[in-house]
Amino acid sequence: MYKVVGIVSVIILGLFSYFSFFSNNEIKIGFLGGLSGKYSNLGHSLLNGMTLALEEENFKINEKKVKIISKDDRQRPTFAKLAVTEFKKEDVNLILGSGTSSMTKIALESFDENYMPTLISASASSNTFSKKDDNFFRTQVSQSEASFEKLSKYLLSNNLKSIYAIYDSNNRAYSESYASNFESSFKKLGGNPFVKLKALSKDFSHITEDIKKREDIDAIIIIANTIDTAKLVQFLRISDIEKTVIGSSWSKSSKLLEDGGKYVEGMIFLTSYNNSSKNEKYLNFVKKYEKKYKTKPSVFASQSYETTKIIIEVLKKNENIKEFKDTLLSIKKFEGLQGEIEFDKYGDVKRDYILMKVKNGQYKPI
Repeated sequence: MYKVVGIVSVIILGLFSYFSFFSNNEIKIGFLGGLSGKYSNLGHSLLNGMTLALEEENFKINEKKVKIISKDDRQRPTFAKLAVTEFKKEDVNLILGSGTSSMTKIALESFDENYMPTLISASASSNTFSKKDDNFFRTQVSQSEASFEKLSKYLLSNNLKSIYAIYDSNNRAYSESYASNFESSFKKLGGNPFVKLKALSKDFSHITEDIKKREDIDAIIIIANTIDTAKLVQFLRISDIEKTVIGSSWSKSSKLLEDGGKYVEGMIFLTSYNNSSKNEKYLNFVKKYEKKYKTKPSVFASQSYETTKIIIEVLKKNENIKEFKDTLLSIKKFEGLQGEIEFDKYGDVKRDYILMKVKNGQYKPI
C-alpha cells in the first residue's frame, strides 16, 4: 500500500516538475484587439505585425519559447472585460493592445491591485492616457492640440475655413478626443468652430441631406474606421458632394484604397507614418509583410511590428515581466522602422507628423 502511494507521489511530483519546467521556459504575451466585425481590419493588422516580428525570432527570446495568447474584444466592453479576466487566469502579465482607445480604456479600468499587467498599445492615441505614471505604454503618438497644427495650417492656407465633422461614437475615447483637439487647433489658427459634430449611423442619407442644406461647409472630416469611412466617402460622392474630405489615421490603410476606389482620391490625412518612406528597415519590413500577408501593411501593422520588436529587446535584457516598465524606461530609446522611438517617463512617444493625400490610388506626402 505504502509502495503504491510512494509511486503515485513520485509520478505527481514528476508531472509537476515537468509542467513547471515548461512553464518557466515559456514567455506568454497577450494580444487584445477586435478580430471580428467591422473593426477587425485594425485588429488583424496589429496581430499580423506582432506575429511577423516574433516569427523573425523563431518565437524565442533567450532560448525560451514565446506564446501569443490572443483575445478578441469585438469592440465591446463586455468582451474586453472578459478578455482581461481570462488573461488573469492564464497568468498573462504583458499584453499588446487594445486596438482602439475605447477598448484600451475599458481594459485599463478592468485592472486592479490583484492584477496589474503591463499594457502596451500600437494604436491607442487618445490623450486620456497621457501623463499618467502607470503600466501603460504606447508607440502611437498621443493626440494634442499641437499635433494638429500642420493640418490646420494646410487647410487654412487653402482657404478651407469651415469644417463639418462626422465621428464614430462607438470609439468615443478616440473620436471625441480627435475632434476636440483638431477643432481647438483649427480655431486657434484662425479657422471657424466646426459647423457640426455629427455621430455616424448606419443610414448615411441624413448626413448628406444635412450637408446639402448648408452653404458654409468647405471640408468634411470623417473620424471613423476604414470600412465606414470608405462607404461614407462613396455615398458622399455619389450624392454629388465634392467637398474636400479629411480622413483620420484610424482609417488610413490599403483596405481604404481598395474599398473606396476612385471615390477616395484626394482625401487628406494627418499621420505619423510615411507610406513612401525610403528607409531600408521599413522597405525590408514592407517586403516581408507583403510576402506573408499578400497586402500592404497599414500604419498600425507597422507600429505593432515595432512595438513587438521593443518588447523583444526589453525581454532579452530582462525576462522578468514584472520589471518590464523599469527595464523599458532604462533603455528609453529604440530603433524603429522610420527612425528613433523614444519613450518619456509616462510611456508616451514623440513622432513627427506629416500630411498625405491619396493620388492615383496611393498615399503620397503633400
